This record gives sequence, structure tokens and C-alpha cells, in this order.
Amino acid sequence: MKLAAAQEGTAGAAVAAGAQAQLDRADLLLCLAGALLPPPPSWSACDWAQPLVDDLTELGPALGIDTRPACDALAAACACAAGEAARMGGSTDTWLVEYARLFLTPPVPVPLNAGVYLEGTLGGASVQMVRSCYEAAGVAPDERFRDLPDHVAMQLEFVGRLHERAARGDPDAAGMADEFCREFVHHWAAPLEQACRQAGVRFVAGTTYAALMRLVRQAVGDPSLASP
Repeated sequence: MKLAAAQEGTAGAAVAAGAQAQLDRADLLLCLAGALLPPPPSWSACDWAQPLVDDLTELGPALGIDTRPACDALAAACACAAGEAARMGGSTDTWLVEYARLFLTPPVPVPLNAGVYLEGTLGGASVQMVRSCYEAAGVAPDERFRDLPDHVAMQLEFVGRLHERAARGDPDAAGMADEFCREFVHHWAAPLEQACRQAGVRFVAGTTYAALMRLVRQAVGDPSLASP
């Protein structure tokens, strides 16, 4: 009886550890999803970057993911903005302006709709495919979100919510998250990282978001990261 109790305790600890890992991965994905949405209009680069650094510093070790390059890139963005403010007598662009230059202002240097990377077009068949995955999982996009359902932030939030459900005992959620990543995220994450990196030649935010996209690829287990 004592041996059986010990075995049950070990199994329970393993289940608890697995659930915590799922929650930590969910938190990281939700954090990165939020980072790919427009920041509040009044936020400076440091207002945006410092909370991210705090979260990534905590979550990285918990998941065995090295978040230091992303944290360094965020710190560099903050330092760059502070230096610009000093040169301009205290005035500098908000982070929303930097975000818009990269992701919103036509001709958009870096699209955030995955269909552009999956099919080479906006609003193609992948939009309905992604929407069908949301519906199959019983997830309804927030009505306040004014973009197509293939927006990369929405996809990362979806995967994060699935990991939350897995941690709470949903037997199908982890498999759904893995399948969704194989079908979609693994195919757009690397091209999006590369697009950000190329845009970094012209836009301050490009290098910062490239580092975050590399972290996205680590968080979803992008198999191409292990390729030679």
C-alpha cells in the first residue's frame, strides 16, 4: 500500500508539472500575441518593452527557452528611443508610430496576415481554413478585433488558449494546438521573422520584432529551427 501511494504521488506530481508547463507556454504565447497588436497610443518604447522583458525573463527559464536575445532586443529599442529623446529635447515618437511604420502604413513593409506568407495573398483560402479551426475548437474571435482571422496575433492567442485548456484537463486541446501549429504557424513564422529582419534596415522596430518572432518559433516548436 505504501508503494502504491508513493507511485500515485509521483504520477500526480508529474501531472501537476505537465499542467504547469502548459500554463507557462500559454502565458508566453499570449504575451507574444499581445506584443504583435498595436500598443496604446501614448506608450513610449520603454512603456511597451519593459513589461515584456519582465514577463519573458520569468517565463523563459520555466520553459527552458532562452529569452535573453529577445530581452536584449527590447532593451536596445528602449535605449534607442531614450537616446532619440535626449537628442530631440525630450520628444520622440511613441511605439505605436514605430509599430505603424512597420505593420500598418501602406505600402506595408511587414504584413501581419498569415495568408500573405502562406499563399502570397491577403484574404485567400487560408482565412477560411483558420476560421474553421477556431469554430471547431469552439473559439469565437473577439468582436472588437478588426482584422481578418488569419492575423498572426489571433493565431497565437488561439494556440495559447488551447494550452490553457490542456492544463485544465481538456484531453484534446494539446493535440489541437500542435496540429494547428503544424498546419499554419510553422509555415508563416519563419518568413515573418525574415521580413521583420529585412525591414530592420529601415525601421527601428524591425529588429525588435524579428527577435520576438524568433521567440515565437521557439515557443511553438518550429522544426526548421533544428535544421542545419
